[in-house]
Amino acid sequence: MGNLRWYDKDRYLSAFMTLLETLDEKVQSEVAIDILAAIPKVISMDCVAFLKIVEENDPRKYNRWYDKNPNIHRVVEAIRQLSPDERETLYENIQSIMQQFTEIDLTGLKLKEQ
Repeated sequence: MGNLRWYDKDRYLSAFMTLLETLDEKVQSEVAIDILAAIPKVISMDCVAFLKIVEENDPRKYNRWYDKNPNIHRVVEAIRQLSPDERETLYENIQSIMQQFTEIDLTGLKLKEQ
């Protein structure tokens, strides 16, 4: 199957990233900003310290699709830094955020087989 990207190891996150990549750039930014606003509610560490860790990943060093937009880069790197439990809690927020911008329902995705 080759090397999986870090987010492909989680079916829900992989589907979210695939969907996010297909959205209009303006919508991507709006989704990213809303998710970034939800992250402080799920993290167990100080928000300022958490954001400092996220900002250490300079998008200029990479050539990934999400590095081209600073908001998308920040949200993806923030999600990468979350613990599995924090990510699980964030998924509920992502679900409602995505429904505001798309007709796609991600509910139950983790239960479906690939």
